[in-house]
Amino acid sequence: MQILLAYDGFPYSDHALERVGELAADEHASVTVLSVVPPDARGSKSGGHVGIRPHAHEDVARAHETLAARGIASEMRMEHGDPGTEILRVADEVGADLIVVGSRGLGRLGRLLLGSVSTEVVSGASCPVMVVAKDGSERLEAAVPA
Repeated sequence: MQILLAYDGFPYSDHALERVGELAADEHASVTVLSVVPPDARGSKSGGHVGIRPHAHEDVARAHETLAARGIASEMRMEHGDPGTEILRVADEVGADLIVVGSRGLGRLGRLLLGSVSTEVVSGASCPVMVVAKDGSERLEAAVPA
């Protein structure tokens, strides 16, 4: 099993990382940890429509080390571009069986005004997507064939 974890180092992503660690251990899966730096991120934590830390590579390395400490094989990836688009592209590239993303829990109005990476990924994925909320709860969305 191949799992793609979209990770940006914020607390809601840490919940997703923890869940991926549990899943990967249970399923003997390998993990690709992906951080996407949006074009409008200028080193701030709120780079436009998604949060990004100035040192995203350090966050990805920390996630990789967290998984390695649990004996889980993982690959680190950093991409630049639209987060939803890049997550979907990399998922197809690595042959992901599952995509796991964290959710900030913007609510209906926030999603309408700012958009939602998790909503974009769920609607465009060719495999199931697990969305882990900021409180650690999760929902699994099945991909709808085009």
